[in-house]
Amino acid sequence: MRARIETLGKRREQLAVNLKTQERIREVFTKVPRHLFIPDRVWPSLTGPPLDRDADPEGWADHAYADAPVITQVNEGREGPANVPTSSSSAPSVMAAMLEAAGVRPGHRVLEVGTGTGFNAALLCELVGTRGRVTTVEVDPCVLEAACYALTATGYRPTTLLGDGAEGHPPGAPFDSVIATCAVVRVPAAWLGQTRPGGVIVAPWAPEVTLPGAMMARLVVDADARRAQGRFVGGADFMSLRDQRTRRGAPPDLDAVAERTWTLAGDARNLVLGGAGPQLALMNPGIAMGFQPLPGRGPSCVWLATADCPSWARLHADGRVEQGGPRRLGEQITASHEWWRAQGSPDLTEYGLTVDPTGEHRAWLRDPSGPGWVHVSGARGGRPAPG
Repeated sequence: MRARIETLGKRREQLAVNLKTQERIREVFTKVPRHLFIPDRVWPSLTGPPLDRDADPEGWADHAYADAPVITQVNEGREGPANVPTSSSSAPSVMAAMLEAAGVRPGHRVLEVGTGTGFNAALLCELVGTRGRVTTVEVDPCVLEAACYALTATGYRPTTLLGDGAEGHPPGAPFDSVIATCAVVRVPAAWLGQTRPGGVIVAPWAPEVTLPGAMMARLVVDADARRAQGRFVGGADFMSLRDQRTRRGAPPDLDAVAERTWTLAGDARNLVLGGAGPQLALMNPGIAMGFQPLPGRGPSCVWLATADCPSWARLHADGRVEQGGPRRLGEQITASHEWWRAQGSPDLTEYGLTVDPTGEHRAWLRDPSGPGWVHVSGARGGRPAPG
């Protein structure tokens, strides 16, 4: 047993040393043992059986101290034909990036939305010290119960709350920072109102119907505490805030007859794969994307579709672009890619987001006054609007 504890300690130290972040953040990863927050049963993949600690302690430890997310709950705790992740422990490198972006310091008051395993809340407790306060909100009672047990067992005492994180926690406001460990389509107005002027909101932002994944937004709240804006600090892939889970669009019929077909040089799927994908998502509100297998027809194609009209496109490995419907999505995504290339192929971190007092969410390139694309329109706070 002692040898196993020492081995886990070495794994923890090695993980912390390898994190590309500030020294003060590496130190808290050294102090907080991640394995004490990981349940005995985890899901290594979306298919296949779970991994139990008793059955494979070394394999379980590998997952606990890998720089990768660990799926800790599927199907909201119910059995199902497939493993749909509903709670996890984020990859440590992503957690470190969020903590660094939030600028958490001793004495700060921090609101965490999405307690999960409790590991991030423990890291926050170390960062704010005895003079600070961490408040963490979780919507799933079973997840929160396990997190509270782990936090208590390891000596951390954040304020833990069961509820809808979109509402924040008014009694604890104002907060120096809000950190969301779940992706949001709309940054809740409550977060802006409960963050002090000059405070920071760090949240994975995922346009409502768009390319997969999310962008890690670092938003600074204006002095009037009604608007927040800032650049993306990188990509992120988080589960959605439960009350903002939306349909992601449906793939077009593989046998639908294209209204127009043309051929590009090379793999047409590269229009949205590789480095351009997230940027094109920001530049094309309202377009969903996915992969569609082509039985007997070669590699999968990439499909594009809109939720507000019957428009679609298919991008093929052999360079073919097919489209149908009034939006002409194949032409739209091709033109967006050409424009992106003409701008010097800007990285995701050159884009940013402004959330204004009406609730409008506007993505922009390089500067808030530069080229922009509205994803959530005003007080309607709902469907994305074409840019």
